[in-house]
Amino acid sequence: MSAPRRGPTGSGRRGEFPPGPRGVPFIGMAVSFSADPLERMREWAQTYGDVVHWRVPRAHLFLLAHPDDIASVLVGDNAQYMKDDLTHELSRFVGRGLLTSEGSFWRRQRRIAAPSFQPRHVERFADTMVDRTRLAIARWPASSRRDLHADMMRLTLDIVLETLFGSAHVPRLEEVGDIVGVLMHGFQSSYLTWRRMLPAWANQSSLAVLDGARTRLDAILFDIIHARRTEARDRDDLLGRLLAAQDEDGSRMTDAQLRDEVATLFLAGHETTALALSYALDLLARHPDAAASLHAEVDRVLGSRPARLADVPALPFTDAVVRESMRLFPPAYAIGREALEDREVAGWVVPRGAQVLLPQWVVHRDPRWFDDPDAFRPQRWLGDLEKRLPRFAYFPFGGGARVCVGNHFAMLEAVLVLATIAQHVRVRADGAPPLTFSPSVTLRPRAGVPLVVERARPVD
Repeated sequence: MSAPRRGPTGSGRRGEFPPGPRGVPFIGMAVSFSADPLERMREWAQTYGDVVHWRVPRAHLFLLAHPDDIASVLVGDNAQYMKDDLTHELSRFVGRGLLTSEGSFWRRQRRIAAPSFQPRHVERFADTMVDRTRLAIARWPASSRRDLHADMMRLTLDIVLETLFGSAHVPRLEEVGDIVGVLMHGFQSSYLTWRRMLPAWANQSSLAVLDGARTRLDAILFDIIHARRTEARDRDDLLGRLLAAQDEDGSRMTDAQLRDEVATLFLAGHETTALALSYALDLLARHPDAAASLHAEVDRVLGSRPARLADVPALPFTDAVVRESMRLFPPAYAIGREALEDREVAGWVVPRGAQVLLPQWVVHRDPRWFDDPDAFRPQRWLGDLEKRLPRFAYFPFGGGARVCVGNHFAMLEAVLVLATIAQHVRVRADGAPPLTFSPSVTLRPRAGVPLVVERARPVD
């Protein structure tokens, strides 16, 4: 599938910038953008074209909304870009994990960690994903209005802890979900609002909250790592595999490196999947025809027995619901990069140090790639759409060398959890207000996902 570009291309001259909003002196568009980044990105791409430029204090920003340009950053010229400055700020609480590290250190960590996330390894956790979901559903009342975002956060945390640590005792387990929530909210208020323009000394109270949450998380994680180092037996969970993994020279991760990777897994491995599931359930509650197709498929394939790994290929509509939900409401709503040197994109020079945004929120809703792009239509994924799409017209897990290492784990978990929920309950909106969003590190629901949940089949 191809389409003409929107907006002008450049002449290749340095200092000549693409069209975009001008803003006000000194502040640029910082206040307007931070007030509603989702709406601003989509509005500016429609108004100015596939390459948009604006200023904020101390930085040029470029928005790239064409798949070819996104490919040039994530694949073709990926060595000439690093993570953007906002992603690097995440290192304040996730450290130098795969999400935030760069260069040779990142390549070493990726080589060590990647084998643990290959399909043949993560597929062993399918039964755990189903069992934990059934246990969660069994605790729900037969009929109630619930915040399913809160429920999915608890469930995916339970799954990531079980797959990371197995049956090992996790001290102060109940704190972990609260800590992640504090970190996400604190990051948004400190770095994604007008507070970002403040000098560090004027933002100390907010940063102190982040530092306190990291200290609490460190105490839990280092206790677990130290205990596992001294165990006489090996465990075949993800932490066990990371402890045993070696680089080509035989070196292994230090405790600090393990801590950073595990903290990154808490963020990426439970927050994003919880969001994908929450939004899928909200969309199903508002689209009874799609919900009926999902329930028919689940009933036909599973009946009353628990789902298994072997069932996943027989659940194409369930998979399509997950993919369509991540198209409309991508948990990672934009990817950020910083140019390490002057680069040319669509004839425009992106100067060294410029911040580049690659917005799933915009590209996933582009009518050049998706018919009726704002509509929830899972059936669009049942044909050959994915083969016909340009490579980066749909990229919920990023792409290129830094594609999400846990993408197979996340899709397997989302399909099995959604199928298990659909097997046992029905969801309805019943007057719930439309979703509103709080774009932080991820695309979070501002007021939760309150839906009516009714038991359809008991959990044995």
